[in-house]
Amino acid sequence: MASLWIGNFTAYFNETTATTAMHIIGADFNDLANQNWIATAYLLGFTVTQTLLGKFSDIFGRSGVFNGTMVIFAAGTLWCGLATSMNSLIGARLLQGIGAAGRQSVGVIVILDLTTADTRGIWLGFFNLSSAIGLAIGPVLGAILSVDTDWRWIFWITLMLIGVTLAVGTASLRYPVPHRKQRAGLLAQLREVDYIGCVLAVAISSMICIAIEMGNKMFPWNSAPIISLFVIGGLLIPVFVYYELKVAEHPVVDITLFSIPNIPITCLINFLTGAGYFGSVFFLPRYFIDVKGSSLVTSGLQMFGLILTLGISSVLGANLLSQTGQVRLIGVVGGVLYALGSGLMLMVGRYTPAARTIGFSIITGTASGLLYQPSLVVGPMSVKPHQIAGISGFLSFLRTLGGTFATALLTAIFETSFTQSLRGQLPDSLVNQGLGLADDHAQYPQYEDQILNALVKGYHLGTIPAICFGVVYAVAVVMLRNVDFTPAWKRRRIAAKQASEKV
Repeated sequence: MASLWIGNFTAYFNETTATTAMHIIGADFNDLANQNWIATAYLLGFTVTQTLLGKFSDIFGRSGVFNGTMVIFAAGTLWCGLATSMNSLIGARLLQGIGAAGRQSVGVIVILDLTTADTRGIWLGFFNLSSAIGLAIGPVLGAILSVDTDWRWIFWITLMLIGVTLAVGTASLRYPVPHRKQRAGLLAQLREVDYIGCVLAVAISSMICIAIEMGNKMFPWNSAPIISLFVIGGLLIPVFVYYELKVAEHPVVDITLFSIPNIPITCLINFLTGAGYFGSVFFLPRYFIDVKGSSLVTSGLQMFGLILTLGISSVLGANLLSQTGQVRLIGVVGGVLYALGSGLMLMVGRYTPAARTIGFSIITGTASGLLYQPSLVVGPMSVKPHQIAGISGFLSFLRTLGGTFATALLTAIFETSFTQSLRGQLPDSLVNQGLGLADDHAQYPQYEDQILNALVKGYHLGTIPAICFGVVYAVAVVMLRNVDFTPAWKRRRIAAKQASEKV
């Protein structure tokens, strides 16, 4: 568990520190135009790998895949620290993302292996807490390291943490794959890999993720490259389904699982969990920086209310789940609270005290922590033991894809609203800067009122999809069947009562 927690913390720590330092890294390489690829490349590698890792952990063993991906993570991190150009750094970040994917997918699978329905939620809650701590510390430390020292220290610190993770994981993460006969010998294991299915899965997820990430940034949504990526990715989906269902001997994704009524709903709530989390963290730092004039370090500290509450809520929600067995009730409460917290952000404006905004964000953070509980446990509860790893890897992919989708959607809504509100009020040369104008608006004090009003309007419009995420999640959880369970303490009480009645 220690290796899982440190690895999970490290991946989120690296993601947020590097993203915070993007602008400074881009300026150092004299390539600000491609700075967004520092985050995009990492997310792309992370997302497209998720689908494969569940099956790989069945074939090669949990420790082999977890430690192997951490070695890849280490190689990518070392490359990042030594990168001499932006293109080199982007390639290194892609490799980092591929390696970092293992700590989430395989980490969750290990916890599912080693726990029961009664204790699973608690350990998954602590797992989420480690990611929340990484998310909370990352932006602050990233700002400090990039401004006051050398941004390369972000990667040297990450490399040290990976070393600790590998040392603990190599020494302690040893147990056979449960509920399944694992083939002995590397050649036998390699023959079990569904190579065509892997290629199709990576191709589909890559095309969809690249289209989402590049849409409205490098190309308009209605441009030929974006449409082509979506169309080709969409056309490959039925090919993938047919191959996995009819041809593959050892499919990378077991399509037959989707005939189980709970699985499609589980896929939806996992997608919404990722979307909800990114929906909650997307606007808040931009609001504090752009509207309230906070520095990178200060905005990171102001995010503590949201991020740490998310982690604490995840642990408390897990305890509630294990003590009550009410999976659906916790999901409904989380969805309703998320919609409420997002709705309260409609009241945040230019002159709203920061303390009140942080208070609203605590509600959203609490809700986001609760959303994770049903999304993580319902899938494994709905399938047979030997199918848990496969479905868990796919659900991890959907959570990440949901976050990617939400980020792209909210960015598009925010930027469109922002530019349309300013069109006709400011010179077109300024409006055409898009979100760049939001970041640099202090250079144009004569237009401060118009720009800040447009920013607030964009934030308000962008919270509407977030409200919808919470509502749809709550409705979807109600539709789940046979997921609530009798907790251990109640089973013991019932057994004791039955025993006393016999006497």
